[in-house]
Amino acid sequence: MSRRSISRKPRVLVDTTFLLPALGVEIEEDALKAIALFRKLEIYYLEVGILEAMWKVLKAIPPEHLDIVKVGLDSIRNTYNMLDIPVEAYVEAYRIYNEGHKDYIDALYYSTARTTDIPWLTIDEEFIEFLKQHNYKIKGIIYTLEDLKSII
Repeated sequence: MSRRSISRKPRVLVDTTFLLPALGVEIEEDALKAIALFRKLEIYYLEVGILEAMWKVLKAIPPEHLDIVKVGLDSIRNTYNMLDIPVEAYVEAYRIYNEGHKDYIDALYYSTARTTDIPWLTIDEEFIEFLKQHNYKIKGIIYTLEDLKSII
């Protein structure tokens, strides 16, 4: 039996921001408050989120603290569920990118959440505004602490 079939917790795909504290990178207080609620959720991440997080680690974490990064990576992989990106999501992300949002990873998160019907937790208000302006559905995007609390 898979972990998903026995879980009764709401599923949430988390943006890269929510992976950063495990790697020793500081984030906004509102995002930390959201992480405090993760024990009540079944958390999913994208492998490209790890890659994106590592770009931030390269800038923020000195080499002598790489042990923290290793422990954090292990923790993410052992605690959260990696979500495979569907082919359709890659195509939809391409369209979003071509419409003017030049962060393809943001577009992948959004399109993966839409394709898999798993709510996406993000704090990227600029991207949400872009989606609204281009008539993309934002139902299923969690971008406030109150939204997150409402699904628990």
